Amino acid sequence: MKFFAFCTAVSLPWLLSGDDAAKFEAVRRDSGAAEALLALHKREAQSKRSPQAGGIIGPVVGGILDLPLGGVNGVLQPLTGILSGLDIPTPQPQGHIIIPGDDPNHQFQAPGPTDVRGICPTLNALANHGYISRDGITSFAEAANAVQTGYGFGYGLSVFLSALGLLAGGDLVTGKYSIGGADSRVPNTIGPALGLDKHGVFEIDGSITREDVHFGNNANFLLQRWEEYVNISNQNGGQFDAATQATDNGLRYDYSRETNPEFLAGVAWFAVSHAERVFVYEGLANGTATGAGDAGFDNIAPFFLNETFPPAWFRRGIPFPLPSALEEAAALFLANPRELGGNEGIGNFVPLSTNITSLTPAELGCFLLENFLDIAPGQIQPAVVDNLDTFTGFVKGIVAPFFIDDGYFNCDVQNFTMPSDSAGVNSTGSQSSSGSPVNGAYPGIGVIAPDSEPS
Repeated sequence: MKFFAFCTAVSLPWLLSGDDAAKFEAVRRDSGAAEALLALHKREAQSKRSPQAGGIIGPVVGGILDLPLGGVNGVLQPLTGILSGLDIPTPQPQGHIIIPGDDPNHQFQAPGPTDVRGICPTLNALANHGYISRDGITSFAEAANAVQTGYGFGYGLSVFLSALGLLAGGDLVTGKYSIGGADSRVPNTIGPALGLDKHGVFEIDGSITREDVHFGNNANFLLQRWEEYVNISNQNGGQFDAATQATDNGLRYDYSRETNPEFLAGVAWFAVSHAERVFVYEGLANGTATGAGDAGFDNIAPFFLNETFPPAWFRRGIPFPLPSALEEAAALFLANPRELGGNEGIGNFVPLSTNITSLTPAELGCFLLENFLDIAPGQIQPAVVDNLDTFTGFVKGIVAPFFIDDGYFNCDVQNFTMPSDSAGVNSTGSQSSSGSPVNGAYPGIGVIAPDSEPS
């Protein structure tokens, strides 16, 4: 044993650089020097991790990120600079439990006259149960944490969805956004914060139960669309499963393409249209200990008709992760594919040059990441001209970590695709719904029929 130690001590300096050899010799002569060198090493390591002056995240080392997963053990770390005040989502307790159960803080309350509701039944339900602010003005961290708690979505998926929502229609500096349309309670620090109902990101043409913005209010629930959705589920054993979603999605696309002169089915449409349908049977189904469970009428209907959790409803036991969401979205698309592109008038459909049908789910994730600044255009134009570092810093520090060196996507991203000239220019469609429906009808208004009758 002594011989081994001696050989190591004798030969080690010859393997070191001149500077390191000098340090080694200092420690050999004086053991107290080790503490001083250790303190120096810690200071140097900390300086390498510290953000550059005026920057958003730390220095880039060999790529777009300075730390794998943006921090420690896959948990995002605080941002710096102008985004230093942004609350960061944290992993929430998971497991197979009843939601909301008898928790007095999360019982259903119908929205009041100043409470905002919008296009997303799942977020509306979270607001009605107090998992996010009941007024419908939420934040990046609050919404990401609530989606984990309410629906059992994984940390990465929840962060990704809330980040998309914030970039789509919120105030990036404060992290606030409306789950409906534009609202004075959300600041416009670096550009207009128009809410999730702003057309083009979360709100898309051909959605499950909402109107295309071209025809009118794009935020209100349409009972007729729901009934058509139910009829398709009845052809699939009463389940709102992947087969139901693929059929309904194709029909909604076909109808919008035939009737909406401004119909758009671009990259954002692909991502949102298919992901929102995956979430129906993976997130809204009555969960089991191993994942999603029964996606029948009794479990799905309350979310749409009343924007509430069903009685005796359980959260899925195993969190639904981001890679699985993109895998299933891609599979749903391939089960009933449609051409990407947009109408320039009825009968004049212009195909999108990008062909995503050949991409694997991992490649698709990298494609979405690279184009994130273009598919989430809420405040992009004209604010991007003066605030590009802020936007790219947010994507680098919050979104990219779940796609780079993550063990699945492993995206080799050196830069982001710059926003197109039209990104963020369209401000139409920013309106809230008329509260939450009661059995499909809005109090004081009744059942709302689509302006694009008949569907």
